[in-house]
Amino acid sequence: MVAIVLLERMQRGIEPHRDGRPMKASRGASALPARIAAAVGSAILGLALLFPISGATAGSGTPQFAPKLPAPPSNMPLPTAGVDGGAQDSINWAGYAATGSTFTSVTGVWTVPSAHCPANKSQQAAFWVGIDGYSASDPTVQQIGTDSDCTKGKGKRAGGPSYYAWFQMFPSPNFPLPQSSYPVAPGESITASVSAYGPDDLLRITDIGKWSFSTVQKSSITPSNSSAEWITEAPSSCRGSKCTVLPLSDFGSLGFGGATANGKAVSSFTVERLNMTNKSGKQVKAFPSSLTVGGTAFSVYWLHD
Repeated sequence: MVAIVLLERMQRGIEPHRDGRPMKASRGASALPARIAAAVGSAILGLALLFPISGATAGSGTPQFAPKLPAPPSNMPLPTAGVDGGAQDSINWAGYAATGSTFTSVTGVWTVPSAHCPANKSQQAAFWVGIDGYSASDPTVQQIGTDSDCTKGKGKRAGGPSYYAWFQMFPSPNFPLPQSSYPVAPGESITASVSAYGPDDLLRITDIGKWSFSTVQKSSITPSNSSAEWITEAPSSCRGSKCTVLPLSDFGSLGFGGATANGKAVSSFTVERLNMTNKSGKQVKAFPSSLTVGGTAFSVYWLHD
């Protein structure tokens, strides 16, 4: 069933697409090209590589959660695109990337945020942890997470919020987990991790107290393991070779906690903080707070779609 749904969506050219790298705004720098969705044949081949491990548990010990903070108060200083204390601007990523090491594991925990949806408008927001993809010379990323989306609806039926888990070995297509077996709802606690073992990666995600999913995957491109990420993303929609960043659904705010790579806090590495801006680079759409809780936690705030 998942294969059929994925195939149909790709044939219509609307398969949500997580980009393998943060795309820069056009202001002040040449934009990185959006990635092209893989062919339908690649999607079917990728399904043959899916090996769920029954009963697997993502992570170990008690996960430490960052608090879910309210929307920024009206008097809170908000970041300005291009001049926010050294933060990098991206049109599709907000969060943190760690560099300066070889990364063999990344972990993070978060609470699924509600999508506050306007009437009959399509919007998306993806929350994930991953290895690779931050460097312009790194063409792949191994990632796993959840979405809080807004659907447009069909005919006279209004759309509304949609929640699901997924994983992706970019540049191969993403694989949404079947909601019948792995349901996701706002307020639920998610812990996720990616671990590199030579040419293979073990991706794990757990909806704490409900279900757990693991899969061993091999990337179509040899990973460099050059970065680790904790990201809120505005996915892209691709039609042929043209990819467009989708409107970012209003998720309010999201707290990432237990954010570690190679068993160490995010702050142990060279850290890149990412603000999400519009294409022109003039308006901030989402931004992360400073690192807290020993450099293992932060929040991301939504400002605009």
